[in-house]
Amino acid sequence: MIGAVMSEAGRRLAARRSRNRRMTSATTISRWSRFRPRSRREAAIKAFLKQHMYRHPRVMRVMGEAEEILFDLFARYQTSRAICRPNGSRGTERESEGERARRIGNFIAGMTDRFALIEHQRLFDSTPDLR
Repeated sequence: MIGAVMSEAGRRLAARRSRNRRMTSATTISRWSRFRPRSRREAAIKAFLKQHMYRHPRVMRVMGEAEEILFDLFARYQTSRAICRPNGSRGTERESEGERARRIGNFIAGMTDRFALIEHQRLFDSTPDLR
């Protein structure tokens, strides 16, 4: 009797493992399917939005001006020692060029849009109006 119980338990476990594998692969497929367009209509809507909203000339103009502001700030901070470390100490001469660039990039990345505009106005004569 114990042998029959063990045999039946082994058969049921094997069947469950097989079913779980099929379910797992089906679940994985359904998870990834949400990243693919579900229909031609959805693909058309996405294409329309990309062309008329995300890549609209006005949006691209503002994005270009915002990039210029960031490039200007990075270049100014590269040439001056005006940027501080997070703990408040100034950069040292021992700092490599790569470390300095990383520190400046992190500093700029932590800026809010408003602070970046104010900082650009403080350091430069003209700052674009991002509207």
